[in-house]
Amino acid sequence: MVYFYHHFNSFELFIWQTILLFCAVGAWAEDLVAQEQYRPAYKPAYPEPQYPSYSKPAAYPAYPSYPAYPKYCDPKAAPKCAENATVGWCLTDEEYPTYEVKYAIDYDPLVLKKYADVADQSANDLVDGVSKEQEEKFDYSFYNGKQFDQGNFVGGEGFICPSDVAYSRPLRAKNTAGEWRVIVQDIAWPTYTQTQRTETCLFPEAACRTLAPCHFSKCLQKHTVHRMLSFDPCDAYKGIFIDTYKLPSACSCHIPVKA
Repeated sequence: MVYFYHHFNSFELFIWQTILLFCAVGAWAEDLVAQEQYRPAYKPAYPEPQYPSYSKPAAYPAYPSYPAYPKYCDPKAAPKCAENATVGWCLTDEEYPTYEVKYAIDYDPLVLKKYADVADQSANDLVDGVSKEQEEKFDYSFYNGKQFDQGNFVGGEGFICPSDVAYSRPLRAKNTAGEWRVIVQDIAWPTYTQTQRTETCLFPEAACRTLAPCHFSKCLQKHTVHRMLSFDPCDAYKGIFIDTYKLPSACSCHIPVKA
């Protein structure tokens, strides 16, 4: 047997390697195509979710603009209820802060210890020698404050310095420092009131009734300081506190030293 040997040069070796490489790649491609033909189509086990489509609104709502700094509240400025009043308190108040006062009361565990009032007051308890019925019948319609007028020397039972007596429950009042406060009343705290007896001169500094002109008498207004549960409308964080108020308490006749 005769064997033939052939010596390949480098170029021939390169050609054979290239041919073998192409054959290998072709066989791999045929196998890949066959696998794709027999691969089953993927089907999910559950339906794909459907998401709603959102459309842009035609217009967005307008929001109010707020000032950069809180509005200044002057505690000495007269409230609306006292704009045309001549006294330092209000018996009616359309702007009474009911909700704010009630909130402050509910969150004050000591409010009942601060509170005290006698709701039912009359001359029977407060005026010695004069009953409630007598006081209510006093008639000063004839008196006009003029010393030489006939009405100064006539008239029935009463005081020589006529006054308007009232049992009031103020809703706002000016304290002794000149600052306005809201007074706690049953409008915000049912069944709880703060009642004050006031006596206001009908004719301040007028001559005392029935006295002769030679006495140079004058009817002078007297005041007393009352303590009442209060709320500061300019500073709600103070809560409910006790404040002091000067209220008219009597109209007294004063006779000066004779010159």
